[in-house]
Amino acid sequence: MTLKQLEAFYWAASLGSFSVAATRLNVTQSTLSKRIAELEAALNVPLFDRSAQRSVLTEHGTRILGHAHKILQFEGEIHQLLSTPLRLSGLCRFGVSELTALTWFPKFVARITSEHPDLALEPYVDLAAGLEKRLIRGEIDFAILPQGVTDNPMLTSVPLAVLEFAWMSSPKRIPAGTLLSATEIARHPILTMTTESRLTAAYETWASSNSVHGRRILACNSLSAIVGLTLADVGISFLPRFFMRNLVDGGLLNAFNSVPELPSIEYCFRWRTDDTRSFISALAQVAKEEVDYTLSLGYAA
Repeated sequence: MTLKQLEAFYWAASLGSFSVAATRLNVTQSTLSKRIAELEAALNVPLFDRSAQRSVLTEHGTRILGHAHKILQFEGEIHQLLSTPLRLSGLCRFGVSELTALTWFPKFVARITSEHPDLALEPYVDLAAGLEKRLIRGEIDFAILPQGVTDNPMLTSVPLAVLEFAWMSSPKRIPAGTLLSATEIARHPILTMTTESRLTAAYETWASSNSVHGRRILACNSLSAIVGLTLADVGISFLPRFFMRNLVDGGLLNAFNSVPELPSIEYCFRWRTDDTRSFISALAQVAKEEVDYTLSLGYAA
């Protein structure tokens, strides 16, 4: 019995798919199947029901699943206890929100590739709901995204930054210095992200709790597009203050305080709680050191 065999068994069982587990462990499906077969031979019991369409555990497999996870946890704890320097290699798949991609993402990737040149990166840019689904299915190793309203026990989070948002419009629409009330907000078309966005979820919670009845005329899955539409005076939108400061300072957009105030939104580094691989916490630390949503790489006045 080896750690690689237990790792193959655990991820095939917890993800419910040999192919997804093989992708996660950066091995071929035949290699993963071979390791599981070797473990079954060493234990002299079947761990998976091969007659099922999916990766269904036998009674023996169910009984040892928790123990396999504990052994993998112990391996990670040993590396942390000895502070073994990590030199990462293989393939790392991860996800980021669009705002992260437009700000400090290049710095984050540059540092990882400099410190770990043997690690291949495969990032995905998506909305928070899509990234969390990928995380839960085991298709990506971690994600950097806005925190949800409720916590999912399957995922662990490390806070990175809290962002302040403000209502913004074209100078032609609302004069600078206006304090926006719920009544004033309701007079203008509102541009938001689609329902899969945490920003939209935060807005809807805020609007509902504060009886703000704005007329949403457009929902888009791209923050960049929302900015462009706001510049074109299609409507008003709520955008991150620091990221938009070049356009505000350049007089292309006006930013407003509002009563009630918009909520701040926390961004975090998330991964599966049962993922004991030490490189995940190492990359979370890099993210904590490199996070900087004050950058305005995407737009210049």
